[in-house]
Amino acid sequence: MHTVLIADDEPWVVYGIKSLVDWESLGFALIGEAYNGPSALKAIRECKPEVVISDIRMPGLSGIELLDCIRREGLKTNVILISGYAEFEYAQKAIRLGAFDYLLKQVDKSKLSETLTRLKTSMEENQEAQKELDLFLDDLFDLFEPEHQIKIHNFVSNRGLTGFDFPHFRFISCLYPHVTVSGKGPGEITGAGLKGLRFRTGLNKVSYLLNYDEFHNPSAFLDFISENLSGAESVGISSIGLFSTPIAKLFQESDVALFTSCFVPERRIIGYKAEDCAASLSKTILQLELAVKEQKREHIFKGLEELYGECLDRQLPIDQISTIYNQLVSIIYKYFGGSDNTGEIDYMNYDQIVRHYGSIAQLFDRIKTIFGQQHVEDLLISNETMRKIIEFIDAGYKEDLMLGDISKRFNISIGYLSTLIKKETGKTYTDYVAAKRLNLAKELLGDASLSIQEIVERVGYKDYFYFNKLFKKHFGITPSKYRKM
Repeated sequence: MHTVLIADDEPWVVYGIKSLVDWESLGFALIGEAYNGPSALKAIRECKPEVVISDIRMPGLSGIELLDCIRREGLKTNVILISGYAEFEYAQKAIRLGAFDYLLKQVDKSKLSETLTRLKTSMEENQEAQKELDLFLDDLFDLFEPEHQIKIHNFVSNRGLTGFDFPHFRFISCLYPHVTVSGKGPGEITGAGLKGLRFRTGLNKVSYLLNYDEFHNPSAFLDFISENLSGAESVGISSIGLFSTPIAKLFQESDVALFTSCFVPERRIIGYKAEDCAASLSKTILQLELAVKEQKREHIFKGLEELYGECLDRQLPIDQISTIYNQLVSIIYKYFGGSDNTGEIDYMNYDQIVRHYGSIAQLFDRIKTIFGQQHVEDLLISNETMRKIIEFIDAGYKEDLMLGDISKRFNISIGYLSTLIKKETGKTYTDYVAAKRLNLAKELLGDASLSIQEIVERVGYKDYFYFNKLFKKHFGITPSKYRKM
């Protein structure tokens, strides 16, 4: 059954619509009602109905404003608006904004039935398309794993693709401000001096594999960027590859460059740099650790300033910044693990760093603050407090709940809290949360009406590929293959 919420500021109208048709025979179930815009939005966020039937004029939030909130928040809700003749122009605007349809007051029984039947067909077609996309993304996930060595020429020939006759390849990955439109697998691109494929690789992320001639016609590649990627907030470009280059290598390079661009917003388009600068800074990090061990505050902050300056001057890509960051976190845990002032600090991969810190400056400011704290002994934690900590984690594991958030709430240092969680659960905090999320995902995979992308979001992840990697590592099989069992 597809779930429905009805919103109108006149209760008799809500009652009339509820009584107008046999909802169950049409394949729908009524799950709620609301009598103004704000309460409707609250109910949509909490209940996540598949369909909302709303009056176009409501106090607090109009039907169009409600529709706009639904779209901006990425809620997967179809909207049918009810309007009088006087609001006909508003209804037309709503259709342009993405409403499925509008009905004129008084709502006609046959018109409502016909609209719901069309909507049900549309939703089921979208579900089938999403299942096909899930299967395609599942294959893509394997291909784009760093250890996968399938060459570009094998990828092209295995899929019967033609026209990829130019000598050079690049991957481009782009992040857009809104959710991208899904499609049934890769879309082919053809232009003057260029051939390519378009992949949806995330909720609002698109990647392109482009084939062109860098030596004799580089403008084909540059023209593609200027003509097609103006709407992207951040763009990452791989190095040049050949037919013999592993396709995963180029994708990973474009992904690193993309998240580097996200971390340095003044550089919207960034090309991948293969130079390993992080390794050359290991001496500075070792000197910094020695200063921490010997409690030489002046040398500690001098070392941090040197690292910060090197990251800026060398324009380090985000994967190398991530390596340096995690080395510093390791030092913090080693020497400040008992401090109540470590705050929100945890090991992170490069995409987590981008989401958590707005810039390199913010990252190093946080590191400097922590290194400036004094060591404080932790108090013994009671069994009751430990029970509350686990209950808090169990209630919020589907959210982006950092170990630092829990540390701050219960006034316990991250290092000590990490030890307590490992002792209580037998797992690290990260592993414990991942296991909770993945076990829930395994349950949800039994619901055929849910796409894998929807399940990914419900259990607290945003990136389909990252989820696939964890699921396969945890259960030894991808989600799509598990669903077929």
